[in-house]
Amino acid sequence: MLLVGGLFLAIPLIGSALISVITTQTNQQLMRVFGRKAPIIFGWLGIIVHEGSHALMAVIFGHKVDHIRWLQNPFTSNQDDRLGYVSHGWNPHNKVQQAGNFFIGMAPMFGVVLVGFLATLGLWPQVITAYQTGASIWAQVTWWQVVIWLYVVTNLSLALNLSRADWQNIKAGLSWYIVFISLVFIGLRLTHVSVAMLWQTVGLAISIFFGGVIAITFVGYLLTILLLQFLPSK
Repeated sequence: MLLVGGLFLAIPLIGSALISVITTQTNQQLMRVFGRKAPIIFGWLGIIVHEGSHALMAVIFGHKVDHIRWLQNPFTSNQDDRLGYVSHGWNPHNKVQQAGNFFIGMAPMFGVVLVGFLATLGLWPQVITAYQTGASIWAQVTWWQVVIWLYVVTNLSLALNLSRADWQNIKAGLSWYIVFISLVFIGLRLTHVSVAMLWQTVGLAISIFFGGVIAITFVGYLLTILLLQFLPSK
């Protein structure tokens, strides 16, 4: 049970928290130099994907999506410092919908990364296939593909931080998500799935996913600090 809880609960929560902290720090550094609108200027596409991920997951779990604000200026009146939001409702007596809050809150972690992965496949697939083919990542790629890829991936990565509302959604569905994990554990015990098999089939993928995203966002943060040293603060 400890391994199942670690793989399906602890790693996603801790990983998401670390990614959110790093991404928030990167955005704060950009705001220091470019002003309060920097997250919109540099991360507008990521924000749209972020909110779209919430909305899609809400629909999957049967929530009623009342309103979607894909992108907005958070510093105007009555916006509560929100770059965008999804307003949705659910039946509190429906356990599936209740558990769905957990996945709705976490959705941008996977949605943003998925869109980044698809953008890489379309613009610079060598980054993904080089380790299989042994070819250089620079083979058969033009400079403009690299430039567009850098812009898109950077834009997306700036929207990986989960907001306070996102964490509230996660908290709202946490208890029933833990029930779900418990059922998974019981199922694994009944089917005699070994710890080694669980790690090889699921654990390694989850660990690589969150470890990789943490590494990428941290490198992005360091590069941002380095580049902004040459620009005056606002």
